[in-house]
Amino acid sequence: MRFQFLIIALLLSSTALVSQDKEGMFFVGFADKADSPFSLDNPQEFLSQRALNRRALHQAAITELDLPLSQPYQQAVLATGAKIWLRSKWMNGVVVQASEEQLAAIKKLDFVTETEFVAPKQYDRPSRVPVMASLDRPAPTPAKVPVSQRFYGFGWDNLTGMKGDSLHRWGFRGEGVLVAVLDGGFPNVGYKDFLGYDEEAAVPGNYDLVQQDSTALDGGTHGATVLSTMAAHHPFFYIGTAPGARYVLFKTENGRGEHRLEEINYAVALEIADSIGVDVVNSSLGYTEFSDATMNYTKDDLDGKTSPASVAIGHAFSRGMIIVTSAGNSGADKWKYIGTPADAPQALSIGALDPEGERAYFSSVGPTADGRIKPDVSALGVSVAAVSANGRGLDGANGTSLSSPLVAGLVACLRQAVPDATNQELLDAIRATASQASSPDNLTGYGQPDFAAAYRRLMMARK
Repeated sequence: MRFQFLIIALLLSSTALVSQDKEGMFFVGFADKADSPFSLDNPQEFLSQRALNRRALHQAAITELDLPLSQPYQQAVLATGAKIWLRSKWMNGVVVQASEEQLAAIKKLDFVTETEFVAPKQYDRPSRVPVMASLDRPAPTPAKVPVSQRFYGFGWDNLTGMKGDSLHRWGFRGEGVLVAVLDGGFPNVGYKDFLGYDEEAAVPGNYDLVQQDSTALDGGTHGATVLSTMAAHHPFFYIGTAPGARYVLFKTENGRGEHRLEEINYAVALEIADSIGVDVVNSSLGYTEFSDATMNYTKDDLDGKTSPASVAIGHAFSRGMIIVTSAGNSGADKWKYIGTPADAPQALSIGALDPEGERAYFSSVGPTADGRIKPDVSALGVSVAAVSANGRGLDGANGTSLSSPLVAGLVACLRQAVPDATNQELLDAIRATASQASSPDNLTGYGQPDFAAAYRRLMMARK
């Protein structure tokens, strides 16, 4: 139905291309960041102290890419009558809702370097500038329980296959680590079983980049299921792989259809995550085909440099973040290969294994267009136990959407365990100690991680 509606809409638009009533969403790129009120000498004006500390650990310079957009350029765009929907400092541009006439006026502005159609008109509400999460409120710390199957319940098998139980026994459950989750919605996660919080107001931050309303704690249930595998803390029933971490939630996926705008949502989410000091990101998302077929990717586009989301992962990684993402569920389809942004060189892309440790038949395979091994590692992705989206039951689910957060949670635990390690050191240790590190392939990458071995390797390097 959605695809049929799109064709009808395109046919109608062909008879009224210059009508101001026919609006679309367009990315508008800027030439530079002239007249910015911000300075690289005062980064605390646009980056949190957590972000600055992370960059200092990684010796990551603060560059013009980090500066907010030029205000005069934005004002000139608004003067055409177009509405600014999103702002991206890393892409150096804005997404506007504009008619053909307004877009023509924007193209005439001398600082505009490109315009690209990215989606049909979205929602009839003004764009909001996302506000940084308030991390000042003390985080609730779930009471620690013995690390055993009895206390961890249905979360036990998710943890032990990657020796994550060892990290938990050693006291590393993600405390002090800030994790961002990018997905399509997070209904009901105010329940204590998800985040350890008794009320939604206690969630450190959540951003809806799709509808740009006041909350991302609604929408599709996929994000809530993904989140539970990391964050849930319900002794005797279910404990996730990183119950001690704090979570910031981003709605980037639009249930109305797949368009390139979602990749820009993804990039902007990473920018915000960077600015508030996020350490680890999970994104159980992927893009290959869209509701508008002209936007579709080909296998040659899987080079880590074509998708805005893949490029954004590179920027985030160079600033000290770790981005864990699902490889995709197309292994048994005609497409077969990973999608974007799993093609990003800096992404830790996760394939799926069955309970016997073999590649799940649906798990997408590599290599990338430029011949790199993907996925990087693989984890349980068949019959994965997860808390139901209503927070009060249990689901069993399949997909790299589940294997990715299982790994991301344990990456958060490893981040806590070795706080002076760089993100590259952590990823190198994970790959080097995985089950087939000596003979990686494009089916399961370096194999199933062993986080206990990765921790020991990192600690040995520090002696």
